[in-house]
Amino acid sequence: MKYDASPWYQRMMKKYPIVTEQEWKLLDSMTKVKVIKKGDSFLQFGKVARYAAFVLSGQFKFSILDEEGKEKILKFGFADDFLANCESYYNNAPSNVSIIALEDAVIRRINIKQLQPLYDLYLNLSRVNLQIYQEALEQQSEHEYILSMKSPVRRYRFLLDRRPAIIQKISLTNIARYLYVSREAVSRARLYLFNQSGKLSD
Repeated sequence: MKYDASPWYQRMMKKYPIVTEQEWKLLDSMTKVKVIKKGDSFLQFGKVARYAAFVLSGQFKFSILDEEGKEKILKFGFADDFLANCESYYNNAPSNVSIIALEDAVIRRINIKQLQPLYDLYLNLSRVNLQIYQEALEQQSEHEYILSMKSPVRRYRFLLDRRPAIIQKISLTNIARYLYVSREAVSRARLYLFNQSGKLSD
């Protein structure tokens, strides 16, 4: 009899095809479904990370507070993304990042301590772990590149061209916090690009 995979990892199998169905079944047995309400934290600033998670639905922000106590967003997490702060876990140190739901979300949560031994037993999972780490580094590098751009228009245009999902799904307020500019600056950039192209970006 053919096994019907759970919807959550059917999608993940397309994203990470190297992992076998048997390995996904193993991960499935080790995870728990959790509902996180809008505004609640998956990981709070100052807490040591103990869990990672696959996002089934919803959106998350990875945010910090600057010296003036203003929120800045480092990246976003969408459906099929992976939530974690490995630096906090490996160093057993308080997280300097909060991971917060931007809307009601559903995740499959796993204890990182249980996940670690699997990397020695299953090469495919180890490779995916490396891939996720590389993706996180690429996201960090891309964010730094965006912030190196001098004007809000150029920063917003980059998202419009390269990361339309952020433009489509994320509020102007949170886009502004991601671009490290004011909401008004984002609104002006959006209007400017609308006037240039003749169509709205959302």
